[in-house]
Amino acid sequence: MSQPNEERIDYRETADITEVHAAIAREHAEPQAGTMPIPMWLGVLTAATLCWAGVYVGMFHGGFSASVYNEYESNPAAFFPLPASGGAGGAAEELPLVALGEKIYSRNCAVCHQPTGVGQPGAVPPLAGSEWVDGSEASEKRALAILLRGLNGPINVKGNTFNSPAMQGFGAQMKPRELAGVLTYVRQAWGNKAGEVTEAQVIAAKKAFADKVGPYTEAEIKAIPVADQLDAGAPAAAPAAKPAAAPSADAKPTTPPAASPAPAPVTETYDLAASVANGKNVYMQSCMACHQLTGAGVPGAFPPLIGTDYVTGDTRRLTAIVLKGIVGPIKVGNAVFATGMPNPSLTFPVLANDKNVADVLNYVRSNWGNKPEPIITPDFVTKVRKEFETKADQWTEADLLNFPAAK
Repeated sequence: MSQPNEERIDYRETADITEVHAAIAREHAEPQAGTMPIPMWLGVLTAATLCWAGVYVGMFHGGFSASVYNEYESNPAAFFPLPASGGAGGAAEELPLVALGEKIYSRNCAVCHQPTGVGQPGAVPPLAGSEWVDGSEASEKRALAILLRGLNGPINVKGNTFNSPAMQGFGAQMKPRELAGVLTYVRQAWGNKAGEVTEAQVIAAKKAFADKVGPYTEAEIKAIPVADQLDAGAPAAAPAAKPAAAPSADAKPTTPPAASPAPAPVTETYDLAASVANGKNVYMQSCMACHQLTGAGVPGAFPPLIGTDYVTGDTRRLTAIVLKGIVGPIKVGNAVFATGMPNPSLTFPVLANDKNVADVLNYVRSNWGNKPEPIITPDFVTKVRKEFETKADQWTEADLLNFPAAK
């Protein structure tokens, strides 16, 4: 029988097992491998945030296009309708004038004058800090004259002469409020501090310059006194409809004309001369400002249209370029051109018509030493438009160099 150890230290332990293990019972359980427990409230909050982010991106994505600056061009109306106006019917309010102007500038003007308003050296005059926008040469009437009818160079801006600017007029393409918006934006962006241009002033300017044919020159703009104000007290009334002449006794009933003429059919006697003549007018409205009257373009910015494979080569590819536009840079010949071409059909409504597209391409391919064969017809443009109708973005140089074969 063993003897008790006389040297054992007495730790004064008690026999109460509950008391002995009380400290252990207060400890949290050890985490198991592969798990990381988090509080339930945090998990619920995280899930709700992810759901909200998905809904927000789905509604406000704007097609993930760099040209969309207005989130309401997506589909947020389900949860975020535009504020209702006080008028009857609760119609949605229009965009603020400056916001509308920024949107129009980005679509129509930025390709030449640049998003920052600095223009193109030697080719396109700047708008930022220009005396014609906010300075000694500036007035609402002068600015509206240029915007409505266009401007042909040369013109001196900030001490530099721009010999070849050919700005088209937008009076026939934009509504008065759109014109007021884009001019107000230009006069208040990039450090400019000129005042707002109103829709009533645009209407008054349209009336004042109704007899002007063709773009202005610098001398003609300077002939408009800076102090000359527009009479914008009240919007101009719409002209009254002229009473129809009474039919004569022997007049025969006639068939009402169609809403718009049908495209010319593809025949062996296609009138190329008439197509080129109309194409010249379309070119002057929509292409000349960048590619110039001579088709030579602007070095480093806008490529030439003379003798290039993009113009004289595959007519299907050329048509697709005009229908969708190009994202720069692009190499033409031995030079690289950084500025792209926005979707022309959106920028210039005249190019939404397939006959006008065919005509302007025939004009370009018939001038400056280019060869017009084969002739491009409206039916051909319609076919190409349908082929690429699902393409939402512009062409890149890589797309054009590896242009898909016709199906």
